[in-house]
Amino acid sequence: MAATTKPSLLELQIDVWKSRAQAKQKWLERTLADAAKTPREAKRQGSWINQALDAVKRGQDEIKYKSALLDVYAAHLSALEMSLIAAAEQRARTENSGSTRQSQK
Repeated sequence: MAATTKPSLLELQIDVWKSRAQAKQKWLERTLADAAKTPREAKRQGSWINQALDAVKRGQDEIKYKSALLDVYAAHLSALEMSLIAAAEQRARTENSGSTRQSQK
């Protein structure tokens, strides 16, 4: 019997984002392929391209900023996890040695 695995919410969200990105990319390619028919339209397209490029650069900067913060937070959580694991192990050793002494009496 083949095991079926249910996709996680993260995987589903990733697929949605990829699909949206591909659709936007195709739309952009089609839009950029349309040549301007008048000088006024060419100027408008150039202005739109510059605005869109600025928006992309702002988005990239925001992602870099958030990514750096998440990296620091992930490292902090890992340090907390290690401290808690060490404390749990120490507590278990202490409890085990205490119960061993009790049984020897």
